[in-house]
Amino acid sequence: SQKTSGVIILWYNFCMDIKIHRAVGEDYEKVIKLYGEFVEDTKRYTNLDNDSYLKAIDDPNFYIDLAVSDDIIIGFITYSIRTVVRYPKPIMEVEEFYVSPNHRRGGVGRKLFQNTLDFSKETNCQYVFLASSKDRPTAHKFYKSFDFDEYALHFRRQP
Repeated sequence: SQKTSGVIILWYNFCMDIKIHRAVGEDYEKVIKLYGEFVEDTKRYTNLDNDSYLKAIDDPNFYIDLAVSDDIIIGFITYSIRTVVRYPKPIMEVEEFYVSPNHRRGGVGRKLFQNTLDFSKETNCQYVFLASSKDRPTAHKFYKSFDFDEYALHFRRQP
């Protein structure tokens, strides 16, 4: 129908305005402000250098990709690629993934995530792993839409 095709065109045009690029040092203050939203503590990063951003962008096995619209960073995804003994090819692990609430449901996260999956293919990864909080069913549905399956529990503790 005409209404449906109009929605598709609007969605397509919106996504076409989104650029994905690898984070650099100059992005630091903008990215870290978005991290405050991500961790739900906007004061956490009031004092800069309370993070590992600059170390992360210098690590050749760690990646931070940004979704940008009109020079505003509206989302990010971080991931690493590494070798593990149990697989013959490297694995990718998605560490953090966030889209600003004002830009959700418009294809930004899908474009950012697909870009990461494409990179996993380019780098010949065996698997892409990610962990998600148990209380995020919307995120779980999103990951399943990319054919991810639940296969394990993650545990953590401080040393």
